[in-house]
Amino acid sequence: MSFWGLFCSNTFGVTMSMLFMIWISMLLFGRKPYQIRERKVKMIALTILFICIWALIGTIFYKMGIFRWRYNIGQILFTYIGMTGAMFYLYFLYRENLMTCWISAVFLEMLESFAVHIGVLFSPNMIFHLDILGERFIYYFFLYIFTPLIEIIWVLVLYKTSVGKMFRVWIERKEPRKASIIFISLYPILSEILYYMVQIGERVGNDNAIVSLLYLLIVFIIFGYAGRQEMQKKQIQTQQISMQQQNTYIESLEKLQSEMRKFRHDYKNMMSGMYLQAKEGNMEAVQDFIQDMTIDFDHQVGEQIRRLTQLGNIHMIEVKGLLLGKMEKMQQEKISCELEILRPFERTRLRTTDLCRCLGILIDNAIDEVRGKQDKRPKPQVHIMISRQEACTTFRVKNSLYSTIDFHKIWQLGYSTRGSDRGIGLASYKSILERYENVISLTTIKDGYFIQELKIQE
Repeated sequence: MSFWGLFCSNTFGVTMSMLFMIWISMLLFGRKPYQIRERKVKMIALTILFICIWALIGTIFYKMGIFRWRYNIGQILFTYIGMTGAMFYLYFLYRENLMTCWISAVFLEMLESFAVHIGVLFSPNMIFHLDILGERFIYYFFLYIFTPLIEIIWVLVLYKTSVGKMFRVWIERKEPRKASIIFISLYPILSEILYYMVQIGERVGNDNAIVSLLYLLIVFIIFGYAGRQEMQKKQIQTQQISMQQQNTYIESLEKLQSEMRKFRHDYKNMMSGMYLQAKEGNMEAVQDFIQDMTIDFDHQVGEQIRRLTQLGNIHMIEVKGLLLGKMEKMQQEKISCELEILRPFERTRLRTTDLCRCLGILIDNAIDEVRGKQDKRPKPQVHIMISRQEACTTFRVKNSLYSTIDFHKIWQLGYSTRGSDRGIGLASYKSILERYENVISLTTIKDGYFIQELKIQE
């Protein structure tokens, strides 16, 4: 078979593998690649380049006989080259960290290898002689038609078993994962060792399928165990946040009861005053009195009720826990805080840990700016808003401003308007957002307020 013919054949095969990889990667990461208009041409160009390079390397390896090296070392080398390229390709698509992209690339290789081995398992001869035209066509049928059908079924099975969710939970774990990462990364080598240990059937048939299945089962156990631990932690966290929210609700009810006692105590005096004013025909004074009483009641009681109502619109437990903690802190320091959730908020494309870190930095900076300013004008206040639209989610933190801000320096590490040994937050905030291409950060000063907005394109 000529070099060009083999290259064209490999190009078609690599293209099928790329489609499978993109499809599975969306399942693993739980989202589509960033498809900003300016990146589409680059994405297409990089995809074509990756396919051509991978097909070219495979053709060179075959023609030079590298795939026939002893102990299948050539195939192992080719697999690692492909996984390294897939790692950088996934990094370009999703902007996840390289370690996450590497584990994803290895896991994708496991899934595709298993699908290929199952496809070849149903072939009549197990071994193909590509120099013979008839066997070459049979090989192409099983590799490029039958195997992709198995891959489609494989994707549907993975979707039903929530493998993507388990994978994301494992990736976001804070505990050390070095042993698991090394085990997964050694897949091409260990699978060969397992093959020589199993030694069942022919070289291209049952043994490879069994080894791939065995390795996948071990990896699924790793993901499942980590997922179960994280789910238990999340349940405990949910219970803690629920108790915290209930305590906040009870405190609000106690304040409401206290205010009602006051109104009940003064009820007769208030009614007497209103009665005399009404009897004298001074309806304007009666209206002013009722309005003042309503405003006072709404300020003291209605604010607590509105806050609880707004918290009920947050369905992302981590964000709700973060806001409850920050609001409790502000309440202890007697800082006025207003929370506004325009629509129910459930999820966003930002990683949960990164989103909580960013929100925590913005809210902490707002608290630091208004802390101890109760006697100053304007009145110290923090306003937190979350707006969920179809194409964009906006987080806005607004606080009263008492310092002079240098917009050219606020993102620099160590810069702060509140003394030395500070100024780390916004620098960290910027470094987190630099990993994402679908976010926009806005900073403005308006009407004596410092406003920070984080917009996420969904």
